[in-house]
Amino acid sequence: MKYMVFHRHTAEMCPGGSVRPDKEFVTKLNDQMQTDGVKLIEGYMDIPGHEMYFIIEAEDISKLNAAIEQLRLVGDTNKIVPIMNFSDAVAYAKKMGLQK
Repeated sequence: MKYMVFHRHTAEMCPGGSVRPDKEFVTKLNDQMQTDGVKLIEGYMDIPGHEMYFIIEAEDISKLNAAIEQLRLVGDTNKIVPIMNFSDAVAYAKKMGLQK
């Protein structure tokens, strides 16, 4: 299953900032995801807004939660939404008779 993970942190907690920089942050995040068996599809960043958005594939939510612990250490990761590809959703809706 794919999930959209929303993350926000303050400028003071930014791992890429000058107040509390963490030059190993990305490495630790990637290592944890590999350890927990989740796949990062893509990540997007709003750098001035200190927000990150990740599309992650995981077998279950418990593996996903373990994999994103690095994000929780620097800010809020309080919105995780299961998602599907638009084309898959359209195919499903057609199969169910909800769309032509």
